[in-house]
Amino acid sequence: MPADDFAPDPPPDPAIEATPPDSPPDRKLALIRFAVRAVRVTASTIAVVALLRQQWVPAAAFTVAWLLILGSPRVFPLLQDPAEAP
Repeated sequence: MPADDFAPDPPPDPAIEATPPDSPPDRKLALIRFAVRAVRVTASTIAVVALLRQQWVPAAAFTVAWLLILGSPRVFPLLQDPAEAP
């Protein structure tokens, strides 16, 4: 048999290879960041509405919750969105 029949295949072209999808931890972290952002927006909105309705105790409670959520990336650095990083 000729030796050319058993020649190795050429290496794959890196430009053609598909990039792997996000790994599950990255996707999970993105969902957690989205949830924290949604809770932050919700807390601030409820605080403003409560202030407009002159409900002082709920307004204060949601303002404190909003401030705590706003500071959470300092305590948990993984929650800091790379797009929001200074």
